[in-house]
Amino acid sequence: MYFPYSKGFIGGLRLFIPLLYMGSFYFPLNINVLEEKILQNSTEKQAKLLGPAKRAHKKPDIGVEIQNKSAYYVIRDCAMITQKYLVHHIWNAYPDPFEVLKGKFTKEDITDFLKRAEKDNTVKHLKHIIIGDIRAKFDTTVATSTTFDYSMEEDDIYKYYSDAEETEDETVVEQEMTEEEMLLKFFDVDPNKL
Repeated sequence: MYFPYSKGFIGGLRLFIPLLYMGSFYFPLNINVLEEKILQNSTEKQAKLLGPAKRAHKKPDIGVEIQNKSAYYVIRDCAMITQKYLVHHIWNAYPDPFEVLKGKFTKEDITDFLKRAEKDNTVKHLKHIIIGDIRAKFDTTVATSTTFDYSMEEDDIYKYYSDAEETEDETVVEQEMTEEEMLLKFFDVDPNKL
């Protein structure tokens, strides 16, 4: 069989592109890194169920003989639920997930997770569980103080009274950290880690 451009760089490129395309079926390109790291760092045997659940959802009769048609759909739906909520279960199985997962994530992992939580209800549910655990375990308020600087005023008509009584106008404002700040702080994310 004759292929034009079968030699040299273009010939190699023609071979590489189909291999890359075929490889994308074996190695998914959109990996949910935060969830994968939660599963990978767990010692629970159920943490290894994500791969089999994906296969069972695509082909529920793999490795078994289905005698009842409804069993096919039960297996498929159980596999779908396992894919969606396995990470939630494993998160709750950790004795202290913040200690075990400390330093395991990057800033990109956290921002990607929060972006996906805006669109995907399963990820949003996981986010609510994690943020709820953070609020239950840690103090998430940040206190900032502001002092009014009187030197900024040009013409102080009350100068006589202010010399007699020295007061400090300081306002302390407490506000809760943002969700991203909480995740970055309590997972001990290094902002320079790639």
